[in-house]
Amino acid sequence: MQRMARREKVKIGLFCLAASAVLLLLCSQCSPLYPINVWGDANCLLTVGRVMKAGGVVYRDIYEQKGPTLYLLHMIAACITERSFLGVYVLEVLSFAAMLYLACRMMLRRVSARAACALAALLGACVLIGGAFSRGDSAEEFCLPYLMAALALVFEEYGQRPGPMRKRALLTCGLMAGMVATIKFTILGLFVGLCIAEGVLALRAGGIRRALESAGVFLAGMLLPVLLWCAYFAAHGALGDACTAYIHNNVFLYSDETRTAMDVLHDIWDAVRDNVLWVLAAVGGLLALLTDRRETLSVRLAVLCMAACAFAAVFFLGRTWPYSPLALAVFAFVGPGRRLGRLLDRRAAGAAACALALAFALLLSPNAYLRGEDRENLAQTRLARFVHEGATLLQYSHLDDGLYLTTGTLPQQKYFVRLNVHFEEMIAELDRYVAEAIPDYVLTAWEPLDAKFDRYQLIATDAGYDDRDRINKMLYLYRRK
Repeated sequence: MQRMARREKVKIGLFCLAASAVLLLLCSQCSPLYPINVWGDANCLLTVGRVMKAGGVVYRDIYEQKGPTLYLLHMIAACITERSFLGVYVLEVLSFAAMLYLACRMMLRRVSARAACALAALLGACVLIGGAFSRGDSAEEFCLPYLMAALALVFEEYGQRPGPMRKRALLTCGLMAGMVATIKFTILGLFVGLCIAEGVLALRAGGIRRALESAGVFLAGMLLPVLLWCAYFAAHGALGDACTAYIHNNVFLYSDETRTAMDVLHDIWDAVRDNVLWVLAAVGGLLALLTDRRETLSVRLAVLCMAACAFAAVFFLGRTWPYSPLALAVFAFVGPGRRLGRLLDRRAAGAAACALALAFALLLSPNAYLRGEDRENLAQTRLARFVHEGATLLQYSHLDDGLYLTTGTLPQQKYFVRLNVHFEEMIAELDRYVAEAIPDYVLTAWEPLDAKFDRYQLIATDAGYDDRDRINKMLYLYRRK
């Protein structure tokens, strides 16, 4: 029996790996079917990873504002290949496969293995064709397996006993939270909900002492990756830089927008409209779970708290970007009904669900416009021909538009792009680099270089893809006189 169970886990794992590879091949701009990922965020991440591979320390030698684990992943990707997003695609496949596998393990409580695999493929495709997936390679995407692991543990632990989690499981949940905290701490809402539910259950079971024990175990797990990174930065004299860039600037300088209730409602509507398939699955699944008397009250309480806190973190704690709701996609896998499971347990129905997933990915991905495009036709490739080998380059305005990648150059200055953070030092340093004519080449997006920077001459212009997938973004390349 144990051997059969192990064999079944291997089969499910291999299926999830294959489904992840095929679906991401069709949907992610990091895949080999795409010439380049045109998203500025993705290019920033890979550029930082390339700098780290060359020996640089993030935050100290190159400034970006997301978490260090995310840059570590991109350093690994750069070790696979520095001149394309192939390495990122490999990590995407592994990450998404882990999420699908954990989703299958969670769904096995209600449905058969065959039905769970079919649902994982179909719901996975719905996630990848949604607007929140964006172009691929977001912080939210790499957090999905950690979020799903915590959700699966909630079903496993609270579904077996009415009281709080066992300490080993709670330590694992804390470790998952620590990994998310070192990727993008604004995605921790789901874990806040878990802590609320665990606190209530622990208080009921053993009073304040048991609640404090649960809190201590969870925090011990969460602190482990955080402290490892603190030790790394302290050893490289960059702990202050890391705290400033990742904590202070994100909390106090990232956005000064005043958001109204109508802004929040508009963001919620956009998220539903752009991700309608998996949103419907998530809402329907949560409602089915809450009315399912065969599930324990502990499970229903915990999942409701996790969903509510994750929702609040996405829509109420600062600006909501189109990709932000991806952190909620794990809830799409929560509530497949037993009736649907019996239907998909039939071989023909399961195969049809997988075929539908493939059709969704092939035909409905918003990234399909770029699939199969010749890299030579892109502005990034054409402009790279003007940059001589060994030259230095600076993207003065906007996020990274991919010229660092296509030219194979590494930033020589700490501030290599203009990020969406109101950081006066970054702005002043970028101006200084150009005023003193430090880099050989300067790239600007949307607007040409200010006339006061007269030590550079315009040598080429081209048009790249904007945020709405139109060739509408003017790029200006300058060379030092």
